[in-house]
Amino acid sequence: MKTQLKLLPYVLLGNALLAFAVCAFVVPYGIMLGGASGIALAVQNFFPGCPLSVISAVVNISLFGLGWLLLGRDFALTTLISTVVYPVMLAIFEFLPVADLFKEDLLVCGVICGLLTGFGIGLVVRMGGSTGGMDIPPCILHKYFGIPVGTSLLFFDSAIVLAQVAFRGIDNMLMSILVIMITSVTINRTVIAGDRKVQIIIISPEYETIRREILDRMDCGATMLDIETGFEANTQKAVLSVVYARKYPQIRDAALKIDPNAFVVASEVTNVNGRGYTLERNYNKL
Repeated sequence: MKTQLKLLPYVLLGNALLAFAVCAFVVPYGIMLGGASGIALAVQNFFPGCPLSVISAVVNISLFGLGWLLLGRDFALTTLISTVVYPVMLAIFEFLPVADLFKEDLLVCGVICGLLTGFGIGLVVRMGGSTGGMDIPPCILHKYFGIPVGTSLLFFDSAIVLAQVAFRGIDNMLMSILVIMITSVTINRTVIAGDRKVQIIIISPEYETIRREILDRMDCGATMLDIETGFEANTQKAVLSVVYARKYPQIRDAALKIDPNAFVVASEVTNVNGRGYTLERNYNKL
């Protein structure tokens, strides 16, 4: 319960941004979306007098029930907040004149729509929450049939967009694809924003000096790897360290100052678990 309450402000803000983007850009400009929002937009073409918020509520609650039945209570509870909050936010923005706020070029509106949608969803995902909706069917297919989540999600989103083409026209498809692409990139960047880490591997005969420099002077962690050099076949150690990206230049320069011929490799990582990140950093010394 404490975790759910902790997520609440972020889920509220994320769903508010998503609902605002739908009411201010998607509906007025005929932009096509995937996911549960896309299903609601497609269904609304058959029931034009029905508010989008009501259709979204029916879609989300139906998918929530399906998730509860086939994926279990724990999974379903992670989607409960968004299942309730998103239709409420839609209902609020439907009654506000947000569609009249932007009279810019269609391309500009598409970019803003993608950014707002991606940031809203990414904010919820970053905090460990779920937007529910079309997250659920791919998880069911993965659990029971082993189909990769990404593959089935792409299939569902493509089918949902195509279902809207008959009503919104082929002309809006390119803009819709652009919005979906911007949304995807923004989600990924929001999830890892401010948390980007770099894995560094340093190969040098001065590995012990470099290790002490990283541990003592840089105040970062280090792991020693047993290696054998390829050309001279020397057995030695390499230094591996995972740090926040802003610290990488300091460690690289320090290693090259100790050994100008050091071999330094760096690569970006997006998910780090363990001591110093998800666990207490300091060891308990006996």
